[in-house]
Amino acid sequence: MRDDNVSHEETSEITGTERGKLLPTHVAEITTDFLVKHFSEIVDYDFTAKAEEGFDKVADGDIKWQDLIGKFYKSFQPLVEKSEDISRQETSKARLLGEDPASKKPIYARYGRFGPMLQKGEVESEEKPIFASMPEGVSLKDVTLEQALEMFKLPREVGKTSDGKSILANFGRFGPYIQVEKTYVSIKPLDPLTITESEAREFYEKKLQGDKDKYINQFASGISVIKGPYGPYVTDGKRNARIPKDTDPKSLSEKAAKELLDKAPAKRKAKRKAKR
Repeated sequence: MRDDNVSHEETSEITGTERGKLLPTHVAEITTDFLVKHFSEIVDYDFTAKAEEGFDKVADGDIKWQDLIGKFYKSFQPLVEKSEDISRQETSKARLLGEDPASKKPIYARYGRFGPMLQKGEVESEEKPIFASMPEGVSLKDVTLEQALEMFKLPREVGKTSDGKSILANFGRFGPYIQVEKTYVSIKPLDPLTITESEAREFYEKKLQGDKDKYINQFASGISVIKGPYGPYVTDGKRNARIPKDTDPKSLSEKAAKELLDKAPAKRKAKRKAKR
């Protein structure tokens, strides 16, 4: 309000701009914290400038490169030797939650290769530790011992399928799922600790039906006729070939499918992007 007059202003904000950014992973954060704490001289902002200045002096003949490298290692080697005694719990930012009442082993919440995780036992001990996923929606700093102990009850046998196969429920890298032999089915948004046998069966049967609807035909030779997102095609696992629009995929013979595959190019191997 200015001079008894009400002013109106509209502002806008652009969302979704994280897509084009490079965001550090948990491993990168742990590595950076470790270097800053134990190798502060190396990650110092002036380190590169000082190193380039030294190389310039070597190039100009003012000092010998052996003297420059020797001076560096004189201070660097003690840091390396000192870091050898640092425990894995410290480097992985492990947080001790408590003790497992049954085994008397310590329970940690820590960072792993794929993010936050739970650990029962010590890495340095002869007996290998047991690992479990973090509860969904709970952070490393907030997880409790009670929540962690529940996660170590997984995988949990929920029951049996209609034909007597065991159904296991668990948490994985991509969320909650059930497993029947070699078949894995996502059960989002249900909890593997509370999912019932009837609910698990429903997820499993839908998965089987979906797989069944996916295959139009399967031949003994390993060639399959499949419903794809862009139309039906044939595959032998190594090559894919589109089925002509004027051809009924249900009536496609094994011989005709093989002829289509013979004309199709082999699958291209994914190229790894060069590191910059």
